[in-house]
Amino acid sequence: MKKLLLFGPLLALAAPVAAQHTEIIGWAGLGLMCYGGQDAVGNASVNYSVYNGHESGYTNSPYGSRLGAGVALGVRAQRVGQRKGLLAFDLGYEWMHSRTKVVVVNYYDGASNTPRAAQGTTYLQTQNLAAFLGLGHRFELPAFSLDVLAGPEIAWVFGFRENGSGTFDGSHAWATSGDRSSSVGADARLRADATAWFHRVGATVSYSHGFINYQGHLTGGSREVYARILRLGLAYRLR
Repeated sequence: MKKLLLFGPLLALAAPVAAQHTEIIGWAGLGLMCYGGQDAVGNASVNYSVYNGHESGYTNSPYGSRLGAGVALGVRAQRVGQRKGLLAFDLGYEWMHSRTKVVVVNYYDGASNTPRAAQGTTYLQTQNLAAFLGLGHRFELPAFSLDVLAGPEIAWVFGFRENGSGTFDGSHAWATSGDRSSSVGADARLRADATAWFHRVGATVSYSHGFINYQGHLTGGSREVYARILRLGLAYRLR
């Protein structure tokens, strides 16, 4: 009887500790990206030339305000507290595209440079390694549980590349493909994240709002473009 009386308080002390646990989560899905800011564009022009058998071209402003599709995936370590508080660290890889509609081709034929009506699309590709630290809460609902997180994110941005194609003057083809330079090495963002769980499987959505100007390196200019990223995917609780 005396042992039982001693064992009872020990169980009461251990219960809050047992209620806390760490989860390991893998996730993957669709990444939708565009640029915001006063100089992000929905429509753009392309400088394009065919001279002495050599074809070249580039988009004047490839930082598109139209959503382009890519891929995002990652892994998360998440601490769940006794009162369902959450502390999460997420590390992810993103292969993203923004999209710009091309409406004019500035065509150079070796003698003159003239604007031509055009159709087509330019995609600006970037790759990101993103680290996210989130605080939040798990809401236990009748049919599922919902994790809501918010916090800072830092992304290492690399692999800027432009790819575009279309026609001008109705039937003449144009195309661009090449690396684009950028002084942006890291992007500071604010991220909101939500995951609805049914047992071990979850549906996840997150949004990242960038604060680093991707054209801040231009000399004599004041162009402003900032990353905007929406992710939609599935998650699996590994542990």
